[in-house]
Amino acid sequence: MLKSINLKTRTYFAKLTVLALLGVMMFNSNSTMIQGQTESTSNISINSTHPIVIRSHIATIDIFTVDSVSMSESFVIENTNAVPINSINLWLNHSISTLVIEDAEGSLIYNWYPITNTSNLVEVNFRNDVEQNETSSFIIKYDIITPLILTESDPPFYYIEFYSTISHFTLSHTFSVILPERSFIHDTDGSLSPFYPLNATQILIKNRIIVSWMFTNLSISSNPFFLVRFDEPIILEPESSFLTSSYSLFIFGVIAGISLGVASTTWLIRYREKKAIQKLGRVLLNENQKALIKIIYDKKGKISQRDLCEITGYSKSKISRNLVPLEERGLIKRERWGRTYVVYLTDDGRTVIE
Repeated sequence: MLKSINLKTRTYFAKLTVLALLGVMMFNSNSTMIQGQTESTSNISINSTHPIVIRSHIATIDIFTVDSVSMSESFVIENTNAVPINSINLWLNHSISTLVIEDAEGSLIYNWYPITNTSNLVEVNFRNDVEQNETSSFIIKYDIITPLILTESDPPFYYIEFYSTISHFTLSHTFSVILPERSFIHDTDGSLSPFYPLNATQILIKNRIIVSWMFTNLSISSNPFFLVRFDEPIILEPESSFLTSSYSLFIFGVIAGISLGVASTTWLIRYREKKAIQKLGRVLLNENQKALIKIIYDKKGKISQRDLCEITGYSKSKISRNLVPLEERGLIKRERWGRTYVVYLTDDGRTVIE
């Protein structure tokens, strides 16, 4: 049976307490505890008067494919009281599986109590007692069972919704969503926002867009909500194959049909990739970067970094600062030439400007 839960914000946790009580009743009837690494059924408690402050909470959803969504949450906690602490309780309000908790030295002992299908209480035991003003850090990893939602619009797009549960007062909270490779933020044409909250930042790393938010000083009564809409990823489909036949005319027809199909598919894929790269240029490049690509294009795809400074009037540091993201995204490449660099426009870079 759960002990009574002392909270500063009793109103927020009242419902969670009822859920916890119901969950423990289910555990008593079934005599099971999932993933608990101790044999006894220890008492569960979240005490907001417990002197724990989360200095940093970094949560990242990785949508590797539309069928594989994983979560990684790193915590840095601090004990602000003279009494040593040896554990922390966290709520994970999602349908999850394959829970792993680690610190710098390896796996940590924990107890996992599923309260409902979408509510889980996890008790993390520290490797050593955390004394006053000391900190401890650890990482929680798990798979999210709840699937992405595919709309029935034309064209269709995916979206993911997520509530980030704040179990203790949090000084800094960063939340990120990594989209699948070759997918893009959905263009809603102004009718809907592609993400929520609106103050998101976007970066592109190796064909994957990362959408991020940052918050400070979150109380345990807050539950930030996040939403991201994105287009279906561009997937390179494997070439079709066929069984050989004894009829040469039939074989010829099959070969001709497959050749035409592969050619059409290749053209369609290249067309979609070209559109995707052009969209990348419109959305993710700033005006300075677009101007530099245009100058390189006008110079037949090759120019020295020194000449770029003379043409634009930009300083060397400003030129370099704007060329680095273009190089990382594969739009240009640079080669050392004496004391400067020669900048070349790649095929993707030409696609952006053409």
